[in-house]
Amino acid sequence: MSREHQVYNLAFSTDYMVYAELLTSLLLLIGLAYLFVVIVLSFKERKKVAWLVILNIAIFSYISLTDPRLLYDYMLSGTAISKNAGYALVTYMFLHANFAHLFLNSVALLFFGYHVEREFGAGQMIFVYLASGVIAGGFFILTSTPRASVVGASGAIFGLMAYLTLMRPFKISPMPFLIPLPIALAAVLYTVATIPLFLSGNVSGGISHSAHIGGLLGGSLMAFGLNYIEARKGLLIVLALLVLVMMMPVLVF
Repeated sequence: MSREHQVYNLAFSTDYMVYAELLTSLLLLIGLAYLFVVIVLSFKERKKVAWLVILNIAIFSYISLTDPRLLYDYMLSGTAISKNAGYALVTYMFLHANFAHLFLNSVALLFFGYHVEREFGAGQMIFVYLASGVIAGGFFILTSTPRASVVGASGAIFGLMAYLTLMRPFKISPMPFLIPLPIALAAVLYTVATIPLFLSGNVSGGISHSAHIGGLLGGSLMAFGLNYIEARKGLLIVLALLVLVMMMPVLVF
């Protein structure tokens, strides 16, 4: 290969990387703008999901300002369940470890909750949210040691994500990657990335992967229970995307 050809290839690769970075930055800006619009609409239209977020903020503020030890009284763990504290399967999803945890969950809840509520009504959104949270908590207990504990709404939020994925697979979502993608593709990519982390250890980096997977399972069960025909169509689309994603390394290389 000539020196001029090598220089040309290097310049082409550099230009390609610059364009790729610009495109990624543009998509991130679009995703953030979309999230912002949905958050504003959630409060402007007085959606019930906005009240769920306000409730989470109120509980977090009360515990932080009065007695942080209350967090340990209502978090979910195998030990709590063995002591007949079954209420922890519900209370844990309204607790958050810190402000960053609360903020990220609030943004995700507003996005997925807004779309589920807009498409299917407030009652269905709240039912899927709570049921998915309980199932996520149960899955966490089954896959964790008795001393392991969890707090947060993420399991319930992933339930809303799974429900929306099966019922409206082509709805554009900037969550969880901040880049706008069809929600079915985003869910497949997240699941493919998460399962190895779950298999290598239930909790890593303070994140309970089993609760997330449990939430996905819970939301999927709710979709099949409430609208079997639509959920089955959505599942076929998800499975087709999963096969495509798994084959990408073979197709590319």
